[in-house]
Amino acid sequence: MRDLLRHREFRLLLAAQTLSMLGEWTLLLVLGIWAKTLTGSSAVAGLVVFAMAAPGVLAPLAGVLVDRLPRRTVLVGVDSAGAAAVSCLWLVRGPEQLWLLFAVAAWCGAAGVVTNAAVSGLVQAVLPADLLGAANGALGTVRQGLRLVGPLAGAGLFAAAGGRWVATATAVALLLAVVVLLRLRLRELPGERTACAEPVAVRWRREVLAGLVHLWRTRALRRVVRCTLVLSASVGLVEATVYALVEDGLHRPPEFVGVLVSVQGAGAVAGGVGAGLLAARVGEERLVAAGAALVAAGIGAAAVGPLPVVLAGFLLVGAGLTVLAVAAATSLQRRTPNAVMGRVAAGYETVVSVPGTASIAVGALLVGVLPFQVVLLVSAAGCALAAVLVAVGADRDPAPPAREPALAAPRVGNP
Repeated sequence: MRDLLRHREFRLLLAAQTLSMLGEWTLLLVLGIWAKTLTGSSAVAGLVVFAMAAPGVLAPLAGVLVDRLPRRTVLVGVDSAGAAAVSCLWLVRGPEQLWLLFAVAAWCGAAGVVTNAAVSGLVQAVLPADLLGAANGALGTVRQGLRLVGPLAGAGLFAAAGGRWVATATAVALLLAVVVLLRLRLRELPGERTACAEPVAVRWRREVLAGLVHLWRTRALRRVVRCTLVLSASVGLVEATVYALVEDGLHRPPEFVGVLVSVQGAGAVAGGVGAGLLAARVGEERLVAAGAALVAAGIGAAAVGPLPVVLAGFLLVGAGLTVLAVAAATSLQRRTPNAVMGRVAAGYETVVSVPGTASIAVGALLVGVLPFQVVLLVSAAGCALAAVLVAVGADRDPAPPAREPALAAPRVGNP
């Protein structure tokens, strides 16, 4: 960690992301609460959450944007526009302005997709390969820590002063992030657009799909994607089953779900720290497999155990998910040219998020006809299978050689 923090550009990037994520996490829960307060409808509040998730389908397009423009410029633009967007929430007076909540929620979702792709490319550009794991671990730890603190702070401020002041706090955090980003010293150039005789539609399709093609053609990344795809589909079953676990298994009120989420968040913070320390020593694929195994063990414990065992299980789930995310991000960065890093990161996000969303609906159907223990055990088995899928053959591909950061080099043309 000391070696990591010696890099001035990463320190500034980490500070900017901390401010940006703090603003976003403070606002996200409040948007749903605000919609519920205005309309009295839980369905409308749920649609606000859907509006945040929907832009994820556009991730490949976001990857093209990130790879065509200087990534610091992209982050500055996204945070500046975000500050302006959330400031519009001061216009919300009643249900007539509900559309503004949906518009801001959709913007937050789209901004998150673009930001994730841009940050992945910047981290790869400013750091040598042997520090990528520690960097992703630090970012993951901050993200999970703010995920615990931000929503609680936002809900408290909403109750005390109203949603408009939460929007103001978010706008201030985003503008401070812009100030920090402007201090980055980068000579990063946009990717060159080479002359091409292909029709525009063909060229755009090739550029949009470049990230997915790279994931498929790189054997080590293909194993990581295969693992996380199966794990995402399996973990989605838990999302739909947790309320049945709380009410039928633990005999607690639905609000107790918040306790489980907090415990999972604490495990995620610990997982971020551990993954950052272990990534360079263990290897990314083995760490991905270990993360999936931790998730499988945690879900299995939640399926069969009393309250202390369930709490321990959710702690393991949080740690495992973060370990896997950090290891996967590091593997992508170590095996991807910087010129396509945005599209690869965005393509990976699309591939692993779509089955997770679909499995939530499947889990909702299963829990209506099967005991929740069965659904959770099926989920645990799927996560164990995911661990095996990446562990088999993990040593076939040697890790790519360490490289120097690409901070001072212009980006090469788009492939």
